[in-house]
Amino acid sequence: MSTKNLARTILEAGRGPAGWGRRADNRSERAETRHALANLRHAEEADDLLFPVGKKRNRLLGDKLGAPERWLASRVGRPWSKVRSELFSRFDTRTLAGRHIVHDHMLRWVAEQARPLSSCPPKFVVDRRGILRHAPRPSSEQNRS
Repeated sequence: MSTKNLARTILEAGRGPAGWGRRADNRSERAETRHALANLRHAEEADDLLFPVGKKRNRLLGDKLGAPERWLASRVGRPWSKVRSELFSRFDTRTLAGRHIVHDHMLRWVAEQARPLSSCPPKFVVDRRGILRHAPRPSSEQNRS
């Protein structure tokens, strides 16, 4: 479901496949607990009885990043300074969500000449004239070496 607020649309992603793993872990933990309690019913002493300790699983959040990538792609050919100012006016970087979207995703996709590249290849580049462009895709020959 999309909203008029692009920052909220991006962060409203589902939890991903981790929920299935948590449910399976909880199911097996409950079965082990039931088994331990059944053994307690028949045991004379409960000093040696051990209950299973649950494994902590972190919830994984997945951001829907197609919308901000399309937003940047729609501004290709415009001066990067104007696109950047529009980016900061569109996303409220005073909030945690806005700061996350802008700094952790969108700005990392754009390779500026004055800034070193991050570990992942950029999706957009700023040319010598300061215009936002799509990044050239690496050729298959470069991937092999």
